[in-house]
Amino acid sequence: MLTYFRIILKRWWLILLIFAVTTAVILINSMTAKPLYSAFVRLQVIAPEPQEVSLFAEARPVGSREEIVAVQQQFDAALRSAYVAWQTIADLNLGVSAAELLDGLSVFADGEFLNVTFVADNPMLVEAIATQHVENAFAYYAEIRSKPSTVALQFIQQELAEVEKSLTTAQDAFLKFKIEHEVDSLPREISAIQDQIRQLRLERARLITEREKAKGISDEYIRLASETGSTQAAVSYERLAVDQDALIAGLVAQEAEYDRLILSQEALLVELLQLTTEHESLLRAVSRVQLNYNFLTDKESEARLKQSQATNVSFIQIIEPARMPDRPAPSQTPKLLMIGALVSVIAGVILAFVLEFISLLRAPAPEESAY
Repeated sequence: MLTYFRIILKRWWLILLIFAVTTAVILINSMTAKPLYSAFVRLQVIAPEPQEVSLFAEARPVGSREEIVAVQQQFDAALRSAYVAWQTIADLNLGVSAAELLDGLSVFADGEFLNVTFVADNPMLVEAIATQHVENAFAYYAEIRSKPSTVALQFIQQELAEVEKSLTTAQDAFLKFKIEHEVDSLPREISAIQDQIRQLRLERARLITEREKAKGISDEYIRLASETGSTQAAVSYERLAVDQDALIAGLVAQEAEYDRLILSQEALLVELLQLTTEHESLLRAVSRVQLNYNFLTDKESEARLKQSQATNVSFIQIIEPARMPDRPAPSQTPKLLMIGALVSVIAGVILAFVLEFISLLRAPAPEESAY
């Protein structure tokens, strides 16, 4: 320990020289440098809606705190982007590089708030830089954030165009089927024919009842005519029986017509029932493609809404805009002096030991005594 102390005392002048040079350089730079001004923008971040458009299962929800931190990190990256810096330089016609501009930027997260500070030697310019750079970062972040919904929208629109073609093809095939078989709604047509057949059968049953009733009356008149002792009465009964027979013949003719109509409607019903399989197949094809089309249409609307929401970036609000500073920023000279002094002393001590080690290596070895 005493050896180390003696080495430091031996080369105290070197340590003092490094300390003095470092301090002098810091003081000269601080005296010759222009005063710096800072402009401050304070932002508030709220939990945003996810921008992914879910085509199938819903994504696992993320806590609002994690979402806020993620947005702060993403917007911080946008603020530090060289692309955004070059945009700001072009907008304000600044004669600096992107790296030089970003050297004056500092971003600090404070809970749900994000503090953005720019430092420059011109009070009016630093306000413009802070305002313009934050606006450019908003635009850049909105473009990046809207990418998922934009890509999803493009994909959905491509799929929607294909499904629309399939829907048109299915609808055309279904329409051709309707025109070819002269039906609009096959189930309704079948139901109507079944109702007609049912009504025809009821009418035919009514005619049979009337015919049987007329037959009974005719038989009664014939019996009375055969039993009566009066020729005139017998002729009257026979005439009445003939009238009933004529009525029966008319009813039989009507029954035959109803039978013909029933057979015709039954044949038409069989024909329509045979079309049911093809009709249901075409209808299912249209319904299936229509469901896909409606689903993609809803997703397209969702993607457009999310794209608009992402472009808006309303979940990041400026609550304290940049203002022109009225005084220079606090000097960093005392802090730099403390750091410079500490580093120079440490460097001087290390250099002193290095020089001492080198001097020991160069020193001649002690001669051995002769016996």
